[in-house]
Amino acid sequence: MKINSLKELGTLIRQRRKSEHLTIETLSALVPCSPRLLGEMERGIRNVSFEHVLCVCTLLGIDIIAMEKEERK
Repeated sequence: MKINSLKELGTLIRQRRKSEHLTIETLSALVPCSPRLLGEMERGIRNVSFEHVLCVCTLLGIDIIAMEKEERK
C-alpha cells in the first residue's frame, strides 16, 4: 500500500492497532509517547518525529519502505 498523506498513515496505524486489540494507552506506553500524541498521529493532524512513526510501525508489524521516485520525462 502506498501512503500519500499523514491521514492515510494514521488510518493504517489505527486499523492495525485495533486488529491487534491494543488500546491507545497500551500502545503509547510501548512507544513511549502520550496517548494524546498517538491519537493525533492516528488522525493525521500532527506531525510527529520519524522516530515515533518508526517505533509505532515496528511494534504493529508495519514495514516502511523508502523508494526513489522514477525520473519524470
